[in-house]
Amino acid sequence: MDHKLAILSAVVLSALGAMFYNLLPLFVGVAQDYRQLDNRSVGALSSMFFAGHTLTASSAFFWIRRINWKRIALLSLCVAGTALLFAANAQNQGVMMLWMFIAGGAFSAVYGISATALGDTSNPARWYGLKISAEAMLGAILLFLLPRTLVSSHGFTGLMTGMVLVVALLAPALIWLPRSIDSDNVPKSGEINIPRQQRLAVWIGLFVAMAFVFSATMVWTFVERIANSAGLEPVIVGKILSMTLVFAMLGSLCAMVLGDRFGSGKPLAAATVIFLVALTCLSDVSSVTRYAVGSCSLTLAIGLGITYVLTIVADLDVDGRYVVLTVPAIGIGVMAAPAVGGLLVTSQEYSAILWVSGLTVVIALIAGLNALQIGSGYRFKAKQ
Repeated sequence: MDHKLAILSAVVLSALGAMFYNLLPLFVGVAQDYRQLDNRSVGALSSMFFAGHTLTASSAFFWIRRINWKRIALLSLCVAGTALLFAANAQNQGVMMLWMFIAGGAFSAVYGISATALGDTSNPARWYGLKISAEAMLGAILLFLLPRTLVSSHGFTGLMTGMVLVVALLAPALIWLPRSIDSDNVPKSGEINIPRQQRLAVWIGLFVAMAFVFSATMVWTFVERIANSAGLEPVIVGKILSMTLVFAMLGSLCAMVLGDRFGSGKPLAAATVIFLVALTCLSDVSSVTRYAVGSCSLTLAIGLGITYVLTIVADLDVDGRYVVLTVPAIGIGVMAAPAVGGLLVTSQEYSAILWVSGLTVVIALIAGLNALQIGSGYRFKAKQ
């Protein structure tokens, strides 16, 4: 899976699979402004998308290496686009949640295929870095363009239609995606005798992915609302949000350049420190500068950190069977975060979100370092 065009195809599909996540602040704001939804309702709507995402991803462990990737990816993109269009025109919130659930499941299949394909490369850290960069780049472009075009003229329907148009535009990248990974390159169950502690390390790594993404998503979901509650100018906030994904791209590009030069623990620790600095800035957004620094630092940490939490699992998963479970692990984190965040918000007060997020990301770091320590011995033996 080191063919350049195959990697490019997987990266493009990953950007499509993560598109809704990167547009989440815009989705929350537009849904509230044009559909008159409160924090709890819009949090529940977002969580339904990620519930579908998680359900599909959780089942991928059983089918991801048995199906034709091209066919499933094409079918999934068609279903995702259709579901977004139906959700855009739904007048009942329950119906809208159903279509968001279906869209989440379809996007998850695409995202799972791309994550598995890149995890099978010889240098996952490098290509996961490129993957996160592509996701952030697409998000930055859309955060800049959509509010000035389709959202300003058609509101919530314009936002959803814009996502469908992007799917149609990038879907031809499927042509380079392999039908499936060469089964001769994937160790079969039983071919490698893996100690129980190594399996434990992998499961801890999956928890790290879930916890880190939960922390990131909880703040990311409401970062636009934090600015809104502080009375910052919406146009300026929109520009800052488009810049934040540029910083996310920079973070993942740093990971791409670093690769495995410093392992996974040290870069994850650096990402955690930057994340905590960002939360400190966002706790008091009395000025545009402070908000900009906090938001950009947040996404810089996310871009760097997500790359290495994925790499931890890929490195520890020596037989290649568990890396696909990073997708449901991430899905659980992103599914729970908007709903939990909506419950924590009281009277436009967001401090509880920042505290919970900060505590969780520190726990993720400690767990990640422990996973690397537990699995390091066998991992190095397996590479020899």
